[in-house]
Amino acid sequence: MVKVSVVIPAYNVEKYIKTCLDSILEQTLTELEMIVINDGSTDKTKSIIETYVEKYPQIIKLVTKKNEGQGKARNIGIDLATGEFITFVDADDKIAPTMLEEMYDMANKKQAEVIICDYYEITEKKKVLKKAIPRKTQDLKKDYIVSVAGPCNKLIQTKLLKSNKLYFLETGIYEDIAMIPLLGVYANKIAYLEEPYYEYYIRQGSTMRQDIFNDKLLSIYLVLETLMKGFKESGTLEQYKEELEFIYIKHLLYAGTGRFLEYKEGRKEVYKIVQIMKEQYPDWKNNPYYKNEDNVFKLNCRIFYTNQLWLIVLFQKLKNCIKRGKTWKN
Repeated sequence: MVKVSVVIPAYNVEKYIKTCLDSILEQTLTELEMIVINDGSTDKTKSIIETYVEKYPQIIKLVTKKNEGQGKARNIGIDLATGEFITFVDADDKIAPTMLEEMYDMANKKQAEVIICDYYEITEKKKVLKKAIPRKTQDLKKDYIVSVAGPCNKLIQTKLLKSNKLYFLETGIYEDIAMIPLLGVYANKIAYLEEPYYEYYIRQGSTMRQDIFNDKLLSIYLVLETLMKGFKESGTLEQYKEELEFIYIKHLLYAGTGRFLEYKEGRKEVYKIVQIMKEQYPDWKNNPYYKNEDNVFKLNCRIFYTNQLWLIVLFQKLKNCIKRGKTWKN
Protein backbone atom coordinates (compact mmCIF):
# COMPACT_ATOMS: atom_id res chain seq x y z
CA MET A 1 0.00 0.00 0.00
CA VAL A 2 1.19 3.53 -0.80
CA LYS A 3 2.03 5.39 2.40
CA VAL A 4 1.03 8.91 1.31
CA SER A 5 -1.16 10.30 -1.46
CA VAL A 6 -0.26 13.88 -2.38
CA VAL A 7 -3.15 15.82 -3.94
CA ILE A 8 -2.22 18.90 -6.00
CA PRO A 9 -4.95 21.07 -7.56
CA ALA A 10 -3.42 23.09 -10.41
CA TYR A 11 -4.88 26.10 -12.20
CA ASN A 12 -2.76 28.40 -14.40
CA VAL A 13 0.44 27.84 -12.45
CA GLU A 14 2.92 27.42 -15.31
CA LYS A 15 5.47 29.59 -13.45
CA TYR A 16 5.41 27.52 -10.27
CA ILE A 17 4.27 23.95 -10.96
CA LYS A 18 7.75 22.58 -11.68
CA THR A 19 9.10 23.76 -8.34
CA CYS A 20 6.10 22.24 -6.56
CA LEU A 21 6.33 18.85 -8.29
CA ASP A 22 10.10 18.69 -7.86
CA SER A 23 9.78 19.31 -4.12
CA ILE A 24 7.46 16.30 -3.86
CA LEU A 25 9.60 14.07 -6.03
CA GLU A 26 12.59 14.93 -3.83
CA GLN A 27 10.88 13.57 -0.70
CA THR A 28 12.88 11.14 1.42
CA LEU A 29 9.66 9.14 1.76
CA THR A 30 9.44 7.29 -1.55
CA GLU A 31 6.28 5.21 -1.08
CA LEU A 32 3.96 7.91 -2.35
CA GLU A 33 1.64 8.79 -5.20
CA MET A 34 0.94 12.21 -6.67
CA ILE A 35 -2.55 13.05 -7.88
CA VAL A 36 -2.48 16.25 -9.91
CA ILE A 37 -5.84 17.75 -10.86
CA ASN A 38 -5.52 20.18 -13.75
CA ASP A 39 -8.50 22.40 -13.01
CA GLY A 40 -9.16 23.78 -16.49
CA SER A 41 -5.87 25.64 -16.91
CA THR A 42 -5.60 27.87 -19.97
CA ASP A 43 -1.82 28.34 -19.88
CA LYS A 44 0.96 25.72 -20.20
CA THR A 45 0.22 24.05 -16.85
CA LYS A 46 -1.26 20.88 -18.39
CA SER A 47 1.60 20.33 -20.84
CA ILE A 48 4.20 20.81 -18.10
CA ILE A 49 2.46 18.24 -15.88
CA GLU A 50 2.26 15.81 -18.83
CA THR A 51 6.06 15.88 -19.18
CA TYR A 52 6.30 14.78 -15.54
CA VAL A 53 3.72 12.04 -16.06
CA GLU A 54 5.75 10.69 -18.99
CA LYS A 55 8.86 10.60 -16.83
CA TYR A 56 7.20 9.25 -13.65
CA PRO A 57 4.14 7.26 -14.81
CA GLN A 58 4.19 5.00 -11.75
CA ILE A 59 4.05 7.93 -9.36
CA ILE A 60 2.02 10.72 -10.96
CA LYS A 61 -1.64 10.57 -11.97
CA LEU A 62 -3.08 13.46 -13.97
CA VAL A 63 -6.77 14.33 -14.00
CA THR A 64 -7.89 17.08 -16.37
CA LYS A 65 -11.27 18.74 -15.83
CA LYS A 66 -13.07 22.00 -16.39
CA ASN A 67 -12.41 24.82 -13.95
CA GLU A 68 -14.55 24.29 -10.83
CA GLY A 69 -12.26 25.42 -8.01
CA GLN A 70 -9.94 23.89 -5.43
CA GLY A 71 -12.70 22.28 -3.36
CA LYS A 72 -13.91 20.13 -6.24
CA ALA A 73 -10.34 19.31 -7.28
CA ARG A 74 -9.37 18.22 -3.79
CA ASN A 75 -12.48 16.08 -3.46
CA ILE A 76 -11.55 14.26 -6.67
CA GLY A 77 -8.14 13.69 -5.13
CA ILE A 78 -9.67 12.23 -1.96
CA ASP A 79 -11.76 9.77 -3.99
CA LEU A 80 -8.74 8.67 -6.06
CA ALA A 81 -6.29 8.42 -3.15
CA THR A 82 -5.01 4.92 -2.37
CA GLY A 83 -2.46 5.95 0.26
CA GLU A 84 -2.70 5.25 3.96
CA PHE A 85 -2.48 9.00 4.49
CA ILE A 86 -3.28 11.99 2.33
CA THR A 87 -1.83 15.48 2.16
CA PHE A 88 -2.67 18.52 0.05
CA VAL A 89 -0.12 20.78 -1.62
CA ASP A 90 -1.05 23.92 -3.54
CA ALA A 91 0.59 24.00 -6.96
CA ASP A 92 2.41 27.28 -6.32
CA ASP A 93 3.86 26.14 -2.98
CA LYS A 94 6.58 23.66 -2.07
CA ILE A 95 7.50 21.33 0.79
CA ALA A 96 10.76 20.45 2.55
CA PRO A 97 12.43 17.15 1.49
CA THR A 98 11.84 15.35 4.80
CA MET A 99 8.29 16.63 5.44
CA LEU A 100 6.33 13.52 4.50
CA GLU A 101 8.74 11.05 6.09
CA GLU A 102 8.86 12.98 9.37
CA MET A 103 5.10 13.38 9.52
CA TYR A 104 4.43 9.75 8.57
CA ASP A 105 6.88 8.54 11.23
CA MET A 106 5.17 10.70 13.84
CA ALA A 107 1.77 9.32 12.79
CA ASN A 108 2.98 5.80 13.52
CA LYS A 109 4.84 6.75 16.68
CA LYS A 110 1.89 8.62 18.17
CA GLN A 111 -0.83 6.47 16.54
CA ALA A 112 -2.32 9.72 15.26
CA GLU A 113 -4.81 10.22 12.43
CA VAL A 114 -3.96 13.88 11.88
CA ILE A 115 -0.45 15.35 11.99
CA ILE A 116 0.22 19.06 11.63
CA CYS A 117 3.48 20.89 11.00
CA ASP A 118 4.44 24.58 11.10
CA TYR A 119 4.94 26.55 7.91
CA TYR A 120 6.51 29.61 6.33
CA GLU A 121 4.32 32.34 4.87
CA ILE A 122 6.21 33.92 1.99
CA THR A 123 5.52 37.14 0.09
CA GLU A 124 7.69 39.10 -2.33
CA LYS A 125 9.12 41.02 0.61
CA LYS A 126 9.46 38.59 3.50
CA LYS A 127 9.42 35.04 4.84
CA VAL A 128 7.64 34.59 8.17
CA LEU A 129 7.56 31.49 10.37
CA LYS A 130 3.98 30.62 11.35
CA LYS A 131 3.00 28.37 14.23
CA ALA A 132 0.27 26.04 13.02
CA ILE A 133 -1.22 25.62 16.48
CA PRO A 134 -0.58 28.46 18.92
CA ARG A 135 -1.23 26.70 22.24
CA LYS A 136 -4.12 28.34 24.07
CA THR A 137 -5.24 25.47 26.32
CA GLN A 138 -3.93 22.11 27.54
CA ASP A 139 -6.20 20.33 25.03
CA LEU A 140 -4.49 19.84 21.65
CA LYS A 141 -7.77 18.93 19.93
CA LYS A 142 -9.41 22.17 21.02
CA ASP A 143 -6.34 24.17 20.06
CA TYR A 144 -6.37 22.47 16.67
CA ILE A 145 -10.04 23.28 16.03
CA VAL A 146 -9.49 27.04 16.50
CA SER A 147 -6.19 27.13 14.55
CA VAL A 148 -5.68 28.06 10.89
CA ALA A 149 -8.01 25.89 8.81
CA GLY A 150 -5.82 25.36 5.74
CA PRO A 151 -5.29 21.72 4.69
CA CYS A 152 -1.80 21.98 3.24
CA ASN A 153 0.41 21.53 6.30
CA LYS A 154 -1.41 18.40 7.44
CA LEU A 155 -1.08 14.65 6.99
CA ILE A 156 -4.52 13.08 7.31
CA GLN A 157 -5.47 9.42 7.55
CA THR A 158 -7.33 8.69 4.33
CA LYS A 159 -9.77 6.36 6.11
CA LEU A 160 -10.69 9.19 8.50
CA LEU A 161 -11.83 11.33 5.56
CA LYS A 162 -13.61 8.63 3.57
CA SER A 163 -15.36 6.78 6.40
CA ASN A 164 -16.77 10.01 7.84
CA LYS A 165 -17.51 11.48 4.40
CA LEU A 166 -15.43 14.54 5.12
CA TYR A 167 -15.21 16.48 1.88
CA PHE A 168 -14.53 20.10 1.00
CA LEU A 169 -17.36 22.43 0.11
CA GLU A 170 -17.22 23.41 -3.53
CA THR A 171 -17.73 27.14 -3.02
CA GLY A 172 -14.48 28.21 -4.66
CA ILE A 173 -13.33 30.02 -1.51
CA TYR A 174 -13.16 29.38 2.26
CA GLU A 175 -14.06 25.72 1.68
CA ASP A 176 -11.31 24.66 4.10
CA ILE A 177 -13.10 26.26 7.06
CA ALA A 178 -16.17 24.03 6.60
CA MET A 179 -14.20 20.80 6.88
CA ILE A 180 -10.70 21.03 8.35
CA PRO A 181 -11.80 21.90 11.95
CA LEU A 182 -14.02 18.80 11.93
CA LEU A 183 -10.94 16.60 11.68
CA GLY A 184 -10.35 17.52 15.31
CA VAL A 185 -13.78 16.16 16.17
CA TYR A 186 -13.45 12.83 14.38
CA ALA A 187 -9.76 12.07 15.01
CA ASN A 188 -8.98 9.98 18.07
CA LYS A 189 -5.45 11.40 18.18
CA ILE A 190 -3.80 14.52 16.75
CA ALA A 191 -0.03 15.07 16.71
CA TYR A 192 1.83 18.34 16.26
CA LEU A 193 5.27 18.43 14.67
CA GLU A 194 6.75 21.84 15.40
CA GLU A 195 8.90 22.10 12.28
CA PRO A 196 8.23 24.52 9.35
CA TYR A 197 8.17 21.99 6.53
CA TYR A 198 5.61 23.73 4.30
CA GLU A 199 6.26 26.91 2.28
CA TYR A 200 3.05 28.82 1.61
CA TYR A 201 3.42 31.54 -1.03
CA ILE A 202 1.10 34.53 -1.11
CA ARG A 203 0.72 35.68 -4.72
CA GLN A 204 -0.67 39.02 -5.85
CA GLY A 205 -4.07 38.61 -7.54
CA SER A 206 -5.11 35.40 -5.79
CA THR A 207 -8.80 34.84 -5.02
CA MET A 208 -8.24 36.01 -1.45
CA ARG A 209 -6.33 39.14 -2.49
CA GLN A 210 -8.04 40.93 -5.34
CA ASP A 211 -8.52 44.61 -6.12
CA ILE A 212 -12.20 44.25 -6.99
CA PHE A 213 -15.06 42.72 -5.02
CA ASN A 214 -15.59 39.01 -5.61
CA ASP A 215 -19.06 37.58 -4.90
CA LYS A 216 -17.37 34.41 -3.68
CA LEU A 217 -16.46 36.31 -0.50
CA LEU A 218 -20.11 35.95 0.51
CA SER A 219 -19.70 32.19 0.75
CA ILE A 220 -18.31 32.65 4.27
CA TYR A 221 -21.89 32.43 5.57
CA LEU A 222 -22.57 29.06 3.93
CA VAL A 223 -19.18 27.79 5.05
CA LEU A 224 -19.82 28.62 8.70
CA GLU A 225 -23.35 27.21 8.56
CA THR A 226 -21.95 24.00 7.10
CA LEU A 227 -19.32 23.79 9.82
CA MET A 228 -21.95 24.24 12.52
CA LYS A 229 -24.03 21.50 10.87
CA GLY A 230 -20.97 19.23 10.98
CA PHE A 231 -20.61 19.75 14.73
CA LYS A 232 -24.32 19.02 15.21
CA GLU A 233 -24.21 15.83 13.13
CA SER A 234 -21.16 14.59 15.04
CA GLY A 235 -22.95 15.20 18.34
CA THR A 236 -20.18 17.49 19.58
CA LEU A 237 -21.78 20.93 19.27
CA GLU A 238 -22.08 21.36 23.03
CA GLN A 239 -18.63 19.91 23.71
CA TYR A 240 -16.95 22.37 21.35
CA LYS A 241 -19.36 25.31 21.55
CA GLU A 242 -16.65 27.75 22.67
CA GLU A 243 -14.37 26.69 19.82
CA LEU A 244 -17.13 27.12 17.22
CA GLU A 245 -18.09 30.47 18.71
CA PHE A 246 -14.49 31.67 18.38
CA ILE A 247 -14.38 30.56 14.74
CA TYR A 248 -17.43 32.78 14.14
CA ILE A 249 -15.76 35.67 15.99
CA LYS A 250 -12.55 35.25 14.01
CA HIS A 251 -14.10 34.91 10.55
CA LEU A 252 -16.97 37.37 10.88
CA LEU A 253 -16.17 40.09 13.39
CA TYR A 254 -12.39 40.15 13.07
CA ALA A 255 -11.87 39.21 9.43
CA GLY A 256 -15.01 41.06 8.33
CA THR A 257 -13.15 44.37 8.22
CA GLY A 258 -10.60 43.16 5.69
CA ARG A 259 -12.98 40.81 3.93
CA PHE A 260 -15.72 43.32 3.11
CA LEU A 261 -14.79 46.90 4.01
CA GLU A 262 -12.16 47.27 1.32
CA TYR A 263 -14.98 47.17 -1.23
CA LYS A 264 -18.11 49.35 -1.49
CA GLU A 265 -20.15 46.29 -2.45
CA GLY A 266 -19.15 44.55 0.76
CA ARG A 267 -19.94 47.26 3.29
CA LYS A 268 -23.61 46.29 3.55
CA GLU A 269 -22.48 42.97 5.01
CA VAL A 270 -21.58 44.66 8.31
CA TYR A 271 -25.21 44.73 9.42
CA LYS A 272 -25.75 41.09 8.43
CA ILE A 273 -22.70 39.95 10.38
CA VAL A 274 -23.74 41.86 13.50
CA GLN A 275 -27.21 40.32 13.30
CA ILE A 276 -25.75 36.82 13.02
CA MET A 277 -23.62 37.36 16.10
CA LYS A 278 -26.50 38.87 18.09
CA GLU A 279 -28.76 35.95 17.29
CA GLN A 280 -26.29 33.07 17.61
CA TYR A 281 -23.59 34.30 19.99
CA PRO A 282 -24.84 37.32 21.96
CA ASP A 283 -22.35 36.64 24.76
CA TRP A 284 -19.32 36.40 22.43
CA LYS A 285 -17.26 38.91 24.44
CA ASN A 286 -16.93 36.31 27.20
CA ASN A 287 -15.46 33.67 24.89
CA PRO A 288 -12.20 32.42 26.50
CA TYR A 289 -10.30 32.35 23.20
CA TYR A 290 -11.39 35.90 22.42
CA LYS A 291 -10.27 37.03 25.87
CA ASN A 292 -6.86 35.51 25.18
CA GLU A 293 -6.35 37.58 22.02
CA ASP A 294 -4.37 40.83 21.89
CA ASN A 295 -5.95 44.25 22.28
CA VAL A 296 -5.92 45.02 18.56
CA PHE A 297 -7.93 41.88 17.82
CA LYS A 298 -10.41 42.71 20.60
CA LEU A 299 -10.79 46.34 19.56
CA ASN A 300 -11.28 45.29 15.94
CA CYS A 301 -14.14 42.97 16.92
CA ARG A 302 -15.78 45.43 19.31
CA ILE A 303 -15.71 48.31 16.82
CA PHE A 304 -17.11 46.09 14.08
CA TYR A 305 -19.91 45.05 16.42
CA THR A 306 -20.95 48.70 16.92
CA ASN A 307 -22.33 48.60 13.36
CA GLN A 308 -21.11 52.18 12.83
CA LEU A 309 -19.56 52.03 9.39
CA TRP A 310 -17.60 55.30 9.64
CA LEU A 311 -15.93 54.17 12.85
CA ILE A 312 -15.07 50.75 11.44
CA VAL A 313 -13.57 52.27 8.28
CA LEU A 314 -11.56 54.77 10.35
CA PHE A 315 -10.20 52.00 12.55
CA GLN A 316 -9.29 49.87 9.53
CA LYS A 317 -7.37 52.74 7.94
CA LEU A 318 -5.50 53.42 11.16
CA LYS A 319 -4.66 49.73 11.61
CA ASN A 320 -3.36 49.45 8.03
CA CYS A 321 -1.19 52.53 8.50
CA ILE A 322 0.31 51.16 11.69
CA LYS A 323 0.96 47.83 9.96
CA ARG A 324 2.78 49.60 7.11
CA GLY A 325 4.63 51.95 9.40
CA LYS A 326 3.13 55.03 7.76
CA THR A 327 1.42 58.19 8.95
CA TRP A 328 -2.27 58.26 8.13
CA LYS A 329 -3.64 61.11 6.04
CA ASN A 330 -7.09 61.86 4.66
